Amino acid sequence: MRCPECQSEIGENDVFCGVCGAEIIVNDTAVKEEKAEEPAPAKKKKSKKGKNDSADGDKRRKLNLIMKIVCAAVVLAIIIVAAVYITAAVKASRGKKIFDSVPLGRDIAKIEADTGVAFLSGESSLYGAVNHIADYDYICESEKCVTVSGITVPEWVVVLKKGEGDSASEAKLYNFSILKHNWMGQKTASKIETSVVEFGMSVKAAERALGLKPYTIKKESVNNTSTYVYRYHYIDSESGNTVVKNFCVTVSDVDGQVKDVTENTLDYLNMILQAE
Repeated sequence: MRCPECQSEIGENDVFCGVCGAEIIVNDTAVKEEKAEEPAPAKKKKSKKGKNDSADGDKRRKLNLIMKIVCAAVVLAIIIVAAVYITAAVKASRGKKIFDSVPLGRDIAKIEADTGVAFLSGESSLYGAVNHIADYDYICESEKCVTVSGITVPEWVVVLKKGEGDSASEAKLYNFSILKHNWMGQKTASKIETSVVEFGMSVKAAERALGLKPYTIKKESVNNTSTYVYRYHYIDSESGNTVVKNFCVTVSDVDGQVKDVTENTLDYLNMILQAE
């Protein structure tokens, strides 16, 4: 390649001539032609939605909206049911807390101080049914009531029996809210065998095995035990009759382990049909 001014030999990539110093102007026509030959990038074609595509989109949006509304309604229903259940559990548990706080072997003044509630003496229940079924010397009962087979009773009752002097030798909790839906207790597919609850189990383990909640609990200072009574009913496959059972679990108050398991059948048929 030669310098256009002095015709001296120069390199192809030189910007200035090394002899005369003239600026070398490169002819970029070929480069421009090369770029001109390159194809222009293809333009993206806009998709044209037809009437069917638009209708399908509307349907999907409506379906999504309906699903969101249904899901919101289900969540709201679950929240309401949970709130009702928790409220009922809190109410029912107040009686259990009072019952658990009763120190057996202490006089009534000490018991009232420990539980924070007043125990009335004598047959002082506002409900005649409680005075009929419970043998007690002192009583504390819920202000709220439930109906069990048409009979109005408090949600829970804690009663005490006196031992020597004015000390409490026995405490009993009646949780009538367990029976408000059915006085016969929870319905099961069949009879629950006593072997389901093993000796040495804890109360919680026994309840998991039974799938039931106690409607009465009795604790005695004489032998340091608590007896949990679970009521249930089932249809006898042979006779077709309804059988009502009380499943009783006795637990040591010393180590909290199951010491005895018994059951008894409520002969309500004779009770209903008796002449007197």
